[in-house]
Amino acid sequence: MKTVYFTDCSGVEQNALQSLLAFEEQASIGRIAVFPDIHYCSERSIPVGVAFQTTSVFYPLVTGKDMGCGVAYLRIARAEVLRPFDKARHYRAFEREVHGMTDEGLGGGNHFLSLEASDDYLYILVHTGSRNLGIYLYQQNCRLLQAHNPGQQWLPIDVATPDYLGEYTRVLAYAASRRQEFVTKTYDFLVRNQYVAPGAPVFADSCHNLLEFTANGVIHRKGSTQLVADTEVVIPLSMSRGSLIVKPNRWDPAVEQALWSCAHGAGRRYSRTNTLKFWHSLKKAEKDAYRQRFPELLNRQGDFDSSILQEFDFAYKDTAALLASQPYLIRCDETQPIVTVKFTGV
Repeated sequence: MKTVYFTDCSGVEQNALQSLLAFEEQASIGRIAVFPDIHYCSERSIPVGVAFQTTSVFYPLVTGKDMGCGVAYLRIARAEVLRPFDKARHYRAFEREVHGMTDEGLGGGNHFLSLEASDDYLYILVHTGSRNLGIYLYQQNCRLLQAHNPGQQWLPIDVATPDYLGEYTRVLAYAASRRQEFVTKTYDFLVRNQYVAPGAPVFADSCHNLLEFTANGVIHRKGSTQLVADTEVVIPLSMSRGSLIVKPNRWDPAVEQALWSCAHGAGRRYSRTNTLKFWHSLKKAEKDAYRQRFPELLNRQGDFDSSILQEFDFAYKDTAALLASQPYLIRCDETQPIVTVKFTGV
């Protein structure tokens, strides 16, 4: 079977399904894996939340301009946590600190940096990508298509020369280094302000927007997280629910069917428009509970901007469904959000 669904295909939005089926008909496409967070993307045909394999060709534009985008964590043992984060005293200082950590910022959309906690650990999480360097390579890919295969979306595999692969690897490495810089500087902020004691935090990184060139072909991941051996990866669930930490069960044959990939998010229950309708349908007490829980995210009018509401828990599928549809994933930890910084693009 060419396409394997790790989600209930009856729940896939119609426009995403139509673009997926059109892509499936292309002879150059091999195995396709579809994940719970699949959703329509107008840019270059195939939806987000998909991984697929090719052998003789590759599709350089499917990952868009933010190739190398991913999520990293720095994990701190509870014994090293000195006190809870004081939002009233330090949120604005923390936000300013994050704004100044790199020249290019986190980026907009659903990119974020957060502090999250589980029973045993404090996590610093960051979701960001390659920014300007990714745009540069995207433009290079457009020129290659124009030169070698005008009017098409794919390139012959021999266009991926050693020089090209070197540049591609450089972009991925840059995105990963940005994530490490964000979490390391955040850790320094927490140590400076006596929230954690200096120790030996554990770093892990994952990428969900990349082409993986292998001896057996190319695995394209568009909004699907790359799984590597026993390395843990982060699946952000929602801004108000936290994140799921998982790793692959390498002995489960489904991990091969999934092309060593998994969801990069919980997947939306409601579209962004319907999420706002749902918010307006809530009772005042229900809305006030969110305001009391996340006062640092309120605007000057004392409410949440629509971009924040669209990332709250009611917009997304639940954790149990996410794990049930991807049985090759091992649940390692689950977090609750403490504080989140978003929208620091420049």
